[in-house]
Amino acid sequence: MKVEKTITKTSGRCINVSASTVTSLRINNQIENTVRVYDKGCIGVEGCLGSADFDKMQKTATDKLQQGIAYPETHDEPRTLSMDVSKQIFAEEEFVDKIKHLVARLAKENPEFIFSNKVILDSTEKTYENSDGAHLFYKGNCLSVGLALQKKGSANIMDEFYDCESDSFDEDAICADIHDKCRAFLTQLPQIQEDEVTVIGNIEPLQYAISHFVADLYFNNASIFNGKLGQKLFSEKLNLTINRDPEKQLNLPFFDAEGVVNDGYTKHIVRNGVLTTLLTCKKSAAQYGTDNLGSSSAQYNGVPTIGIGGFSVQPTAENLQQLVTGKAVYISVTGGGDMTPSGDISIPVMVAYLVENGKLVGKLPEFAVSCNLFDMLGDGFVGACENGFYRFGKRQYFVYKAKLVNKQ
Repeated sequence: MKVEKTITKTSGRCINVSASTVTSLRINNQIENTVRVYDKGCIGVEGCLGSADFDKMQKTATDKLQQGIAYPETHDEPRTLSMDVSKQIFAEEEFVDKIKHLVARLAKENPEFIFSNKVILDSTEKTYENSDGAHLFYKGNCLSVGLALQKKGSANIMDEFYDCESDSFDEDAICADIHDKCRAFLTQLPQIQEDEVTVIGNIEPLQYAISHFVADLYFNNASIFNGKLGQKLFSEKLNLTINRDPEKQLNLPFFDAEGVVNDGYTKHIVRNGVLTTLLTCKKSAAQYGTDNLGSSSAQYNGVPTIGIGGFSVQPTAENLQQLVTGKAVYISVTGGGDMTPSGDISIPVMVAYLVENGKLVGKLPEFAVSCNLFDMLGDGFVGACENGFYRFGKRQYFVYKAKLVNKQ
């Protein structure tokens, strides 16, 4: 028999912004407790919120083994590791006043726009223990700035959006980022003539591929990558990873829901263009006889399943200037998208900007981006980096070649 215990403490402070004014502060503190018991190929789970009696929880979880929920009992070497990477972003009493000052300044410096939505300060403490002797502890925090921009007189709920995450606060940098975006939005440009261009965006196009990396789909012949594990499918420059390095990720424990700590906190899904590993948890890894990716997730009262926390593209350059020269298109706001079974992707683009010499020049009319997944990640993959237009926050810039269709 194996017993696991997790305790997750979260604290969130959410400031609501409406009509360029701070309107409220919501505070939420929560403790989630979980006990999992494994025996004879089955799992029993008991979870509760708030204070917990773990002896009682373990007894209840043990009784639930009779439900016959299949899950392998695995054992690991005992490991003790504790990390506190939290930063003092604000003193508690400063948070509201700092954001009030930020929002007032944004409204003053960008009088053509109205700002709304949320600014959130989150922190997480997570402990994982098991009967094999493992003891893992993580503490981290994160500031999330998510502001909707509405041009005055616009009929839209929002016209643009600025979002970023950081473990620090820099009002000047945030204001400069948003001012640059507002200036570019107000500079209306004619549609570009080229049909194929270099596209700069986030890793949104990869969301259509993520499910196809799942082991259950792959081994049931439902993945676009069927039979291609171990093969070189993409550009040699492409590395897709589950990266839980606490020095690189914000408010994300370095271990997954099952207490797995990868070497260097990183495991490759794609290494130098080769599909090396599938998305798994301990159950699916054992079921299909493949590597465990160490990316499982679980509800406090649920069975572990596959997760994608820390999914990222390994940078290929220090900044955008090294990746992009001349003209490019930066995608800021999209309107959904889809991928066909053959890998053809189409993404309607609501807001995009012309980029020249690394600068946002102005706003382009609407269009759609069209490309094939294998082309986008193959010869069409330009690269990825973490330093680009914005001065504040941690971001991933994903650069690829694509066609522009349905131009307005």
